[in-house]
Amino acid sequence: MESLLHMEFWLDALVAVLLVVTVGYCLVLNRRLTELRGNQEGMDQLFAAFTKAARQAENSVRNLKTASERIGGALDLQMTDASSLTDELDLMTQSGNRLAARIESGLVGNPGQGRQAATLGGKMEVPEKQSESERELAAILRKPR
Repeated sequence: MESLLHMEFWLDALVAVLLVVTVGYCLVLNRRLTELRGNQEGMDQLFAAFTKAARQAENSVRNLKTASERIGGALDLQMTDASSLTDELDLMTQSGNRLAARIESGLVGNPGQGRQAATLGGKMEVPEKQSESERELAAILRKPR
């Protein structure tokens, strides 16, 4: 009987030790669960901030797209205007070249030569019967325009 009591005592002691270990483990587990709940609030705040940033990024991309379309349209208009101006300047240059050729042919005294000069790239031979000022004016008119 004494050995049975002795064994019962050791079993009770073992159960008590296991209960103390279980209570300690429960305290550690409770502390970790409390930290997890606290971190969950932080995670909720982080998720809300991330959602807000994502919405702002979407709005920014939408605004950039709108601005790029508006700027692209303005650039297209400017390119069209520039092309028109280029064509107009080309016509003016051609007209100026023809006028210069006519003036030059009037200085030289051969009316037909001015038209030939305009069609042959503006290369003309200057007769030697010109005055110094006429040769200078003819040289200026022959310079690339």
